[in-house]
Amino acid sequence: MNRLLQGDVGCGKTIVAFLACMEVIGSGYQAAFMVPTELLAIQHYEHFNNLLESLEEVECKPSVALLTGSTPLKQSRMIRKDLQTGDISMVIGTHSLISESVEFSALRIAVVDEQHRFGVIQRGRFNSKLYNNISSKVATGNSDETSKGDNYMAPNVLAMSATPIPRTLALALYGDVSLTQITDLPPGRIPVETVTVEGNEDGYETVYKIMLDELRGGGKVYLVYPVIEQSEQLPKLRAASADFEAISTRFQGYSCGLLHGKMKSDEKDEALKRFRSGETQVLLATQVIEIGVDVPDASLMVVMNAERFGIAQLHQLRGRVGRGSRKSKCIFIASTSTSLGRLKVLEKSSDGFYLANVDLLLRGPGDLLGKKQSGHIPEFPIARLEADGNLLQEAHLAALKILGASHDLEKFPVLKAELSMRQPLSFLGD
Repeated sequence: MNRLLQGDVGCGKTIVAFLACMEVIGSGYQAAFMVPTELLAIQHYEHFNNLLESLEEVECKPSVALLTGSTPLKQSRMIRKDLQTGDISMVIGTHSLISESVEFSALRIAVVDEQHRFGVIQRGRFNSKLYNNISSKVATGNSDETSKGDNYMAPNVLAMSATPIPRTLALALYGDVSLTQITDLPPGRIPVETVTVEGNEDGYETVYKIMLDELRGGGKVYLVYPVIEQSEQLPKLRAASADFEAISTRFQGYSCGLLHGKMKSDEKDEALKRFRSGETQVLLATQVIEIGVDVPDASLMVVMNAERFGIAQLHQLRGRVGRGSRKSKCIFIASTSTSLGRLKVLEKSSDGFYLANVDLLLRGPGDLLGKKQSGHIPEFPIARLEADGNLLQEAHLAALKILGASHDLEKFPVLKAELSMRQPLSFLGD
């Protein structure tokens, strides 16, 4: 399996991945689950262990480990050792999983959550671990050894995203990566109202009034910034730290918190804890809250200098609100009127796959056989992926029909000769 699972925030992608991992573990192999942030890794680790508590027989419960950059050295060494011996069935972690020091006994499924947050090389290194010791089997404690032929399982790659990056979407559309979509919204989910505003004096006053109304009504507010500190090179960018005092003064009577990537892990945890509990009602943050943050009663998201973010990022940020029963709103503030155009698409749609297609049109598919993840590369003289999607689907079905009739193309000698002169497709680590 080399599959992209696309679905919006909260639609159940994690449960699908968990069940896939359990299927592999049940056959005696290992599973690895990589996420972009430590916060999300901890969230998944706790969630998976809660799910495993429902297993009645103790013998059936697999050993699950958490490996991140903050894992103590002694514990990290023990986890790596147990992964090599097969004593750990599943590991959940961050970029630490792609370290050369992390080796598996018999890894058969690699799951990449929030796939758009990783680069091509990072995903390739992670997926390549599937092919190390491919014939090994995890020790099951059963004295009856099963032969390789009876127990072999092909390696599997599952990537998950609400808004896949253009290159990955292009590969999915080409058929090199299978695509599965979850289209249903979670039960009780109320669509988030989205508004774009120009960042002039009138625009900010309107936004601040909306914030005050939301706070008076018992809601919580995210204020998201593109940078932490102000920069002389980019003086027009609003900064989280620089705005903190001014926002605190404007909204006297309400407590404000600050969250960004330069804070220590325990400081970030404390800031989120205070926001969840209601000790703070306004959280000024950077894109660090894009994933892995779940505060159901947060009902308003305001993004400063929204044109500095990608469509995928903005859609993910919007997913931080509307997670409870309260009607929620997301406001994207653009620096200029000319930058409003690209943001308008977010007003029209909350469909992650549609937005990924728009991103594909804007940014291009990138280099399908290389590392560049976007850009309009003049690789195809006859058709363009962005404009000829229907033709592509027909070509894909025709190719499947041909391979079904003759998998080695012996019945199609002209086609076989033509293909032999072209660069062969290989596993792309995506």
